[in-house]
Amino acid sequence: MNGKSFIYGVLLGGAIAGISTLLTTPVSGAVRREQVKDAARNVQATLDELKNEAIQVKDQVAQALEEGKATVGTIAEEIQVSVDLWQNSIKAHQDSIQQNIANVEKELENLEKEIAKNSTK
Repeated sequence: MNGKSFIYGVLLGGAIAGISTLLTTPVSGAVRREQVKDAARNVQATLDELKNEAIQVKDQVAQALEEGKATVGTIAEEIQVSVDLWQNSIKAHQDSIQQNIANVEKELENLEKEIAKNSTK
């Protein structure tokens, strides 16, 4: 009997809850369905806006990457030109320094020969 009483109690409680909900709902079912449809449309519109904004961001990132590549290429070329100009401008000094080193080496050899001659005498 306890099992039947429990089932009757659940069915009776569910029925009372359903009737109570229907009687205390501030709007009708048709109005509630329309509200749900409006909410669904608003959510869809928001999702569409987010999708469009994401596409715009993606396009902006792609454009920024392209501009960055072009800028890096230009900077690399300018640096190469600057390095070439610098190398050309120091070439004369480099040659002069190498000539001076060669002269110093010759002078050292001459001094060594002079010292060797003087020490053998």
